[in-house]
Amino acid sequence: MRSFRLFVFALAIGVTGLIPSVARAQNPVASWQDSWYWGAYGGQTQFPTSIATTTAPTIGIDWVITRTRFALNVFAEQSYFNAVSTIPDYPSSAPRRVDLTDMRRVGFTAMVFTPSWRMIKPYVGGGFAFNFIKEATPQGSFYTTPGARDTVLKRVNNARTAGKLFGDVGVMAMLGRFAPFVQYTIMPTQGTSSWFINGDGFTTIWKAGVRVNFGTSVEKKW
Repeated sequence: MRSFRLFVFALAIGVTGLIPSVARAQNPVASWQDSWYWGAYGGQTQFPTSIATTTAPTIGIDWVITRTRFALNVFAEQSYFNAVSTIPDYPSSAPRRVDLTDMRRVGFTAMVFTPSWRMIKPYVGGGFAFNFIKEATPQGSFYTTPGARDTVLKRVNNARTAGKLFGDVGVMAMLGRFAPFVQYTIMPTQGTSSWFINGDGFTTIWKAGVRVNFGTSVEKKW
């Protein structure tokens, strides 16, 4: 996975260095409007659990449909980690530790572009994501009864998934068909007792990659 991250970053740098002639030959504002982009990126996700804070490498893809000042972003990504959180045991309320592996996020963002500076287009956004812990395994094999074991396993399964609102801030560089970008995401997770990402604070995600314009999205503007 580290090699994939390096590939994405190298691709973004390569596009920045190798496409200036294309950028000069095209109007970046005109090519930006009413278009659709596919993108790939790498970065890292940092999140707290009730045990510790974890920093995890992250890769993903996204799809952006643009208008004049607005865009819709649909994305899918995965973070790679091994972490530990807790779930209330049964019948007591004492915490039982749970081993966690990897997280997948699928969601969408409404993007609003602020005034451009030359080829640079800053933006802010807000969206919603479904967050899935890939694997969650409770530690220990002792349960007071088979029913207690089933209750704990049900709690573990329910705590693997959560839907969350989040906010973005980012910037894209319009280089003809190519748009290298950097983005920072913050997702409130403090006090989330029904989800494994349940520590004090926020989940934060930064990503860097490149989006490629594959053509016009509509015939007329909003």
